[in-house]
Amino acid sequence: MFEGSPHATETTAWQQFWSGRVQASEHRYRDPEIAAVLDRHWQDFFTGAFRAGMQVDLVDLACGEGEVLRFADRFAAARADIELNPVCADVAHEAVQMAAASPAAAAPAVADCARLPFADESFTCAVSQYGLEYAGPDAFSEAARVIGEGGRFHALVHCEGGAVDHACRNVATLLDVVLESGLFDRLADYAATIPRAAAGEVPHAQAQACVDALRAALAAVGTAVSAADPGPARDHVARLAGDSQTLAGRLAAYAPADVTAWIAGQKAEIEAFHHRMTSMVRVAQSDADVKALSDRLDAAGLAVDDVATLAAPEGDRPLAWVLNARRGKRA
Repeated sequence: MFEGSPHATETTAWQQFWSGRVQASEHRYRDPEIAAVLDRHWQDFFTGAFRAGMQVDLVDLACGEGEVLRFADRFAAARADIELNPVCADVAHEAVQMAAASPAAAAPAVADCARLPFADESFTCAVSQYGLEYAGPDAFSEAARVIGEGGRFHALVHCEGGAVDHACRNVATLLDVVLESGLFDRLADYAATIPRAAAGEVPHAQAQACVDALRAALAAVGTAVSAADPGPARDHVARLAGDSQTLAGRLAAYAPADVTAWIAGQKAEIEAFHHRMTSMVRVAQSDADVKALSDRLDAAGLAVDDVATLAAPEGDRPLAWVLNARRGKRA
């Protein structure tokens, strides 16, 4: 990786995203029905992949907070005849810490998945859920490299035009308005200017301009909320707008330092959320993209199943591409 490359930028952004996050915050906007589909999918995969008496050396690549590891741990816990030895790998140290603390008690590895620090053919199984594609196509070649004889690769990959891509585009549009409205800067200016105006230190015209700018920003956000699809993201932004109005109306009730910290925190939250949505859109794979990933697995010696999609609970947009492959046993 060289400084300034797209992958370097993506790596830095995800490290910042995970910094200071709490477990399960990544999935707080996930529909429970979609979560159930993902759960069933992984339980079906593990049932078919892990045989009685197996020792499974499993690595979750671009693991995030370790959701797939928890699925694997629950499966293995119900099967006394399977020994699970999990490893979690992610470029973000904070994500690895969360994943390693999951019930699976995985061994942590902070690593760029396009340059894995593992020996050739060192795992029975490599898995990834909505993660490996962020590290770029080389990450799929690396995943194949570390899978041993008879081992399996299984990944759910963001799908261009799929349900997740569609939802992320809609949410990103809403968050674009919040950021482009200048709401946080207008609110900060209001918080700094109005107390000074009340003390006679700022001309009335300047104070009125500050009020008008905040009203315009709130109006833009309100219009975007009205046009947005129903869901937690719209609720989040509507609550932000309401809290901002409350703050403006009761400014004297709050300590200035608390106001400054609240505005900064809300801005950082929206920026992180926006980055997550636009990142998902950016890495959503087209038919040609996923064919190229499949070809990489094949070139690395894995037998690749026909690429499939994971159906959403409702509608005709798939949740993900399903990439499934295995390394055959040597003669």
